[in-house]
Parts: sequence; structure tokens; C-alpha cells
Amino acid sequence: MNKMARVLIILAVFFLFCPQLGQADIVYIKNGDKLFGKVQNTAFTLQTSYGKILIKNEFLKSLTFEYRPGERWVVNTINNDQFSGSWVDYSVNFIQENGETKEFKKEDILRIRREIQGPSYPVTTTIFTMKNNDRFSGRFLNPSISIRANYLTKTVQSDDINRIEFINDDRTDTKILLNNGDLIAGKLEPNQIRMAPDTISEFSISKSGLKTIQFNAPKMVLKNFSHIDRPEKDSDRDGIPDYADICMDTPRGVRVNQDGCPAGSNIARLNKHQKTNHHEINGFDRRGTVPGEIANILFDFDRSEIKPQYYSVLDDVAVMLSRNPEAKVEIKGHTDNIGTAEYNRILSEKRARTVKNYFVRKGVEKDRLLPVGYGFEISRASNEDESGRALNRRVEFTLQN
Repeated sequence: MNKMARVLIILAVFFLFCPQLGQADIVYIKNGDKLFGKVQNTAFTLQTSYGKILIKNEFLKSLTFEYRPGERWVVNTINNDQFSGSWVDYSVNFIQENGETKEFKKEDILRIRREIQGPSYPVTTTIFTMKNNDRFSGRFLNPSISIRANYLTKTVQSDDINRIEFINDDRTDTKILLNNGDLIAGKLEPNQIRMAPDTISEFSISKSGLKTIQFNAPKMVLKNFSHIDRPEKDSDRDGIPDYADICMDTPRGVRVNQDGCPAGSNIARLNKHQKTNHHEINGFDRRGTVPGEIANILFDFDRSEIKPQYYSVLDDVAVMLSRNPEAKVEIKGHTDNIGTAEYNRILSEKRARTVKNYFVRKGVEKDRLLPVGYGFEISRASNEDESGRALNRRVEFTLQN
């Protein structure tokens, strides 16, 4: 198997699986808003200087409005291609993290960005550079090209070419460097170059729009993408993210430990005779659950913050734990299946730790709380629709006497 065939197989495998990975988008609005969620458009259409192109949503890395030069939209893809021109589409359909659907007119948008998770990896491919400085990789489809030099026409096989350079000269518009080191300069006979970029459909382009074609060129390709690089919220700015911070109101400048509390501080204990918000029983409220378990706490998409409607439920659990000082509880974090397994494992652990720290702030001893992240390994409902995924974004409790 030759080198180019291996490269094509690698790229084919990458683009086969990459669209199936989870995605997380940020839309920047001209009024200053920044919204997290998922873009629903199936594709984005640009009118470029070399023709109209359509870029599928799953390949989008960013779409940015640039005032200079000449007010244009620039699309960068997950395999580090760049296209620029006029954005033809009218609007963007967007689902926010809270499930709310919005439609934004393109006139109101400054940028769309997809958060990226690395690492990248190198491939060898053919890179096309346009005269407007757009740059993308793909396949060169002409099996051969002919160039006329010194009144003779020479046909060159594509496999023998190292580089093609297009220049502005009436007598010599093309220079071809062969793999053996030979250089041929002259007038290219075919006016159209056929190509198949990795992220858009194949098309033909006039040689006047091209700057260079580099064969067997190295390039970095992104392996996958997700939310993982989003900065963690740190409300009191003590360097400990909220999901891991037991003391959430540390004064500025106070030195804290790994739990976010001032060194040597004692966390106030809950009154063991405190009543629950709803009822008092000798043990945990198990209504609607199997023995040994407590009702689930649900989370928004890709978030680890506790929703206010669950505070009273968690307060009841904290009281019950205080009344049963020998009891321990496993706090089990879960996610839906959007995104990679490793990212969801981390997210599920954050959810479990957020709940643990809520209990600690209520006076429950840390060593009685066992947070574990299961990612999307154990589903409560189907991940085929949003209603099922919402039930899977949860924390469960198992009492250990």
C-alpha cells in the first residue's frame, strides 16, 4: 500500500467517526451576549471568490465575521481548513443548554465557536492555497496535467508532482516541481483544476484562483472536540472551582486548602435534631426508589451546578445523614452519551463532587461521602432523544450502613 493510500484511509476513518462525537458550541452576539448550546443547522454556505461551497455542520470549528478586509465571514474547520467569503444562509438555529430553542439572524452574530479537545495528530495530505489565502486539504483529482514550455507540451502524471506554483505571467503561468527535483515552467493547458477538499464536495476551480498546490504535505488534524477546555466557574476567586469548593464565600486573599476553605478552619456541623422540610422518618425517604437508594438529582446539559429546585431534597438527605452518624452514602454521578467517554467520566465525577460538597457545607463529615463518576456507562433511560438524555444527567445515592 503506497503512502497516499494510507493517508486517504486515515482521513476516511477520521471523518467517518468524528461527526459522531459530542459537540459544544458558543454563539457570540453583537449585543455582547454569549450563549452555550448546540447549532442545529446541517450546513453553512459561503460564496467565495472561487465559487459557492457548502460546509457540513459536523466539520465546523468556528465561523467569524471580519470587518477587514472587506467585511467577510471566515470558516475554520476541525481539520484546520479555512474558507472565506459571503455567508449565504439567513439565520442560525440554536438549542441552549437549558433546552430553549433560539433563531439568530446572521446580522446579529459576531462569531460561532466550537470548543475543542485535543490532542491533534499529523497526517500527510495535499494542501491547496488560494490567492485570497484560503487554505484547505484534500485530493487532487486530475490524473495528469499538461504544460506547454518552449513550444513543446509535456504531460505530467499527478503522482510525480511535488508542488505546483501558479504565478502571474503572460508567458509562464505555472511552475511544477517534480518529485525527482526537475522544475518545469510554462503555460498550464487545462484551465480547470479538479479537487476534492476533505470538508466540502469536490469541485473544479480556475487556475487563476490558485496560489499553490503542495503534494505530500504534513498537516495537524484535530482528533475530537467537546467542552473539556471551558474554564471552571470560581465564584469566590480562591483558585478552587465551585464544584470542588466546600467554602464558597472565602474572602479575597485568604489562603485556602484543596477544599477551598481557610487553612485550619472547622466547618459548622448540622444540628442533629433539625427537622426535614417535609417529614421525619427514622432513615431515608425512599418513595419512588428501590431500597437503599434516594431520589435522583438531575442536571442541565454539560453542567455540574445543582439546580435550586433540588436544594430541599438535598437538605433532607443531609439531615438524615446527621441522624445516622454511622451511615455512609455513595454519590454516583452519571451523564448522557453526548461527547467522549473520558470527558463524560470527568463530568460525572464533578456532579458527584458538587453534591458531596453541598452536604459538607451542611455539616456532613467528608469521610462519610463517597463520590464516584460513572460517565454514560449506566443509563437510566434511552439516549436516543432529549427526554431520555435529560433523565441520564443525574446523581444517584446509595446508602451504605
